[in-house]
Amino acid sequence: MKTIVAIDDERAILECYQQTLAAAGYEVHVTSEAETGLRWIREKQPDLVLLDIRMPQKDGFDVYAELRRARKIPVLFITAYPKSFTSDSERVASLWENEFADGDTDILYKPFSLDALYAKVAGLIGGADEAPER
Repeated sequence: MKTIVAIDDERAILECYQQTLAAAGYEVHVTSEAETGLRWIREKQPDLVLLDIRMPQKDGFDVYAELRRARKIPVLFITAYPKSFTSDSERVASLWENEFADGDTDILYKPFSLDALYAKVAGLIGGADEAPER
């Protein structure tokens, strides 16, 4: 079973991930605390991280940077930023060009459909029943 860690400050979004992705066969751990999420990532060695960009203690880009220092792991950013944000922000544009173009990183904009979530997750790590690549 593939494991997903989700970090988001919106409780309703975390509940959505927990219910829908667990029902699809993934093991899902959710938290609203960036530091807890980072600890879980070190401990559980998940196959995928779902990561919000705007969070109160530490933003998703800072969490991403810490992840990349530890090990390469697929990341799906899920954000309410408008789609134009990625082209309007120098920081994000630079990250997409230099870091996120690796095939192990993707983005999904809120609000999203469950089909879109499933497709992005499967695109990054495959279905829940497929053997994880390590």
